[in-house]
Amino acid sequence: MRVVLVSSSPNEIGLTNSCVQICMETLKKANIQTEWIVLNHYDIKKCEACGKRGWGMCLEEHQCRMDDDFNRLKDKIGEFDAMIVVSPVYFYEMSESAKTFFDRLKRCESFDENWKLKGKKMLCIACAGGSGDGTKNTLNSMKILTKFLHMEVVKQVGVTRMNFETIKTEIAEGTKKLMLGENYE
Repeated sequence: MRVVLVSSSPNEIGLTNSCVQICMETLKKANIQTEWIVLNHYDIKKCEACGKRGWGMCLEEHQCRMDDDFNRLKDKIGEFDAMIVVSPVYFYEMSESAKTFFDRLKRCESFDENWKLKGKKMLCIACAGGSGDGTKNTLNSMKILTKFLHMEVVKQVGVTRMNFETIKTEIAEGTKKLMLGENYE
């Protein structure tokens, strides 16, 4: 099994990175091949809704016409057997870099019968540094994402700085469920 971990925080310290590290350690202990992609390290522009009625080549060719890192990352992610998405909560939503990437991914892959991650599993983790009120909305956005990508959620975990110590086990258990292909509880 190969797992891609996609995160969207530019910080190498903090809550989001701590959650990533728990996932990475759990996968490493199980000898699972893993790649960590930090979206903030790539040039990913916002969708331009180009072409006829706002659908460019993404609808039929499942690629984007823009010359940035998106197509390469999309194709790379498709090579894995499962995905973990870890995003900080910014204003009750995924981070801007996550929204930008996943908005374009939905456009390219929602109607692709051959999308390589179709039917595969995803673990969703939302990390709120403040009160945590935005985790529910962010996790709902991630669940909607899995619907359009035709993936299955194995678990959703809302993390705050206040519950982090008690929820570490839940993050590790969600990662194990992903490896085992178990369904969401």
